[in-house]
Amino acid sequence: MAFMSVNSGGGGDFIPYVKYNAKAGRFYTKKDEPDAQEFEVQDMTAIFDMDNLQTGWFLFAAGQAPSKIMDPSLSEMSPSPGDGYKRGFQLNLFSDKNLLGAREFSSTAGSVIDAMNDLHTAWEAGKAANAGKVPVVKSTGVIPITNKHGTNYKPQFEIVSWADRPAGLPTPSSAPAAVASSPSSPPPPAAHTPPPTAVSDAVEF
Repeated sequence: MAFMSVNSGGGGDFIPYVKYNAKAGRFYTKKDEPDAQEFEVQDMTAIFDMDNLQTGWFLFAAGQAPSKIMDPSLSEMSPSPGDGYKRGFQLNLFSDKNLLGAREFSSTAGSVIDAMNDLHTAWEAGKAANAGKVPVVKSTGVIPITNKHGTNYKPQFEIVSWADRPAGLPTPSSAPAAVASSPSSPPPPAAHTPPPTAVSDAVEF
């Protein structure tokens, strides 16, 4: 089942972010070092910490730490803190190969929330048969979504295997939010709908 509705209305240590540019249909991250430059994630396959998925109200401003009011739980929404805040989600991802370690992923984009709702449904359907495991998720393509605001690209997430929880994957209590920024948009990718990927324990991430 879906974990949130698209239209529902501090300091400390930071971990780097991974973000999705819905106008370009591409993921970006950066190295965990001062003044590191963003780069495009070529293979978006990583562990998604669905057990610790959070929702809330987000206010993003370029060059500033995002302001977040998190919900008490996925079934209980916090009151709106005011103008400019949008409903969104956040969770931690992990891949040494593709993301250079742990990364925080958050978004308020409707197309990304739709994709995460689909993933959440698939995760709920498979978690009982994979007790104690975390899902390895791959972005297998994008779908163009056109409305009055133009064209955005909805990522397609697929659970390709299940793995033991790695030591390098922090929980929300040990990994405060990362600073977000807005890269310039590269040309949109060619949209496609990929064939289903078989579940395998040999997926590299």
